[in-house]
Amino acid sequence: MRRLLSLLLLLSLTLPSRAADPVIEDLAWLSGQWLGGEGERRMEEHYMRPAAGIIVGMSRTVRPGKPPSVEFIRIGPGADGKLAYHAHPQGQAPASFALVESAPGLAVFTNPAHDFPQKITYRREGDTLSATIEGPDKDGQVKRFGWSWRLVGAAP
Repeated sequence: MRRLLSLLLLLSLTLPSRAADPVIEDLAWLSGQWLGGEGERRMEEHYMRPAAGIIVGMSRTVRPGKPPSVEFIRIGPGADGKLAYHAHPQGQAPASFALVESAPGLAVFTNPAHDFPQKITYRREGDTLSATIEGPDKDGQVKRFGWSWRLVGAAP
């Protein structure tokens, strides 16, 4: 019996351990005030520091002569308790995207059941934040859009 217990203990120590699910603090690198744009278009992303298990964010795009485009974002537990990106775009139904990949400076969220986008990727390199959204168009071809911002202030 002792040999069996010793063998089981040894085996458990040699098996690869399952990585822990990401926690909200793993995405703290997203926090900050980000500014980007092209020509007269001004794009802002603001993400608060993680607190109480969530990150609160918002996006605003302003163009002369047009109403602003606004989106509210909450990154926190989804229905399954795992981290997700909950988007509330102006004039559209809210949608949630599960966190499927996370590393320092990288977060990938997906929702294959959503029309467009189905994948949202954020990357941070130094003081630059970039995002891409992608998914199928009406013809089933993958379309992708990307943006980038520079860090202009600390997160509240």
